[in-house]
Amino acid sequence: MTAVPSQGLDVSSYWPGRYRGRVVLVTGAAGGLGGAAVERLRAENAVVVATDRVGADQELDVTSEEQWERVCAQVLAEHGRIDGLLLAHGAQGPEVPVEEVDPADWRRTLSINLDSCFLGLRAVLPSMKRAGYGRVVALSSISGREGNASMTAYSTSKAGVIALVKAAAKESASQGVCINAVAPSMFQTPLLQHLSAERNAELLSRVPAGRIGQPAEFAALAAWLLSEECSYTTGQVLDLSGGRYSGS
Repeated sequence: MTAVPSQGLDVSSYWPGRYRGRVVLVTGAAGGLGGAAVERLRAENAVVVATDRVGADQELDVTSEEQWERVCAQVLAEHGRIDGLLLAHGAQGPEVPVEEVDPADWRRTLSINLDSCFLGLRAVLPSMKRAGYGRVVALSSISGREGNASMTAYSTSKAGVIALVKAAAKESASQGVCINAVAPSMFQTPLLQHLSAERNAELLSRVPAGRIGQPAEFAALAAWLLSEECSYTTGQVLDLSGGRYSGS
């Protein structure tokens, strides 16, 4: 797979102090995108509660309602607030034609990618609304906007995230809470390892920029969406696909 090198982003592009006093809960923090976001947020002085099933500061199974309630209660007890929520977890799901998808794999993919975001919003939004302030960013995908052949469970789950974000944003906009989604295309994360070389090459061929996105580029966008500066943008799906998506 050939990719055009990225210039990337270095620490000089950070805004030290932007998040001072703010508490941000991040899921998928041990992953490529979530990990990069945690690094950036901490560099900008956020108090970050980094969660994942393994490899993060705090264990969180995002498919468990009980664990969501426990983690949020702990954060509120320790810090008194949750200002931001970054839902950066996800699972690739089966890569086969729709008629070959095992129903158990279908349910698992939707549970990890979609149901978990509902549970996260349900756990976090009450405290944000009481505070009159909150920022939520959910990781969707370009496949949720366009659909990817042989990735029906993944595409459907990510399309569901988009609808969830749009609906919840309309409910929360008058209470100081902004909720948005990010739709990446190919990014340099472990998820690419679950696809064949041929599949990776085919997906890359659809990206006009001609290269794979870097986690620091996701972190830069997420850092703005989770900040106070994002005050009048809500219910949106922000493209991060190197020009792949051209729809409305």
